[in-house]
Amino acid sequence: MKIESKFTRGIVSRFIEKVMRDKLGYNLDVQLNKFRTTVIDEKTHVHLDIELDLSKEELDKLLKSIGL
Repeated sequence: MKIESKFTRGIVSRFIEKVMRDKLGYNLDVQLNKFRTTVIDEKTHVHLDIELDLSKEELDKLLKSIGL
């Protein structure tokens, strides 16, 4: 599966922003540049190119939540 058209990337980016805000409480701007998955012999490879803009406080909160 590939998500590479500008229109589809925009929709997915807004969806990610909404989920991050509503479910996890992070306020950030997302720009999805490329998303591609391939499945070969029961193994899945995911390539993700994404940019995030967030405040230092949001970054600290995110890193603390994942244990860094």
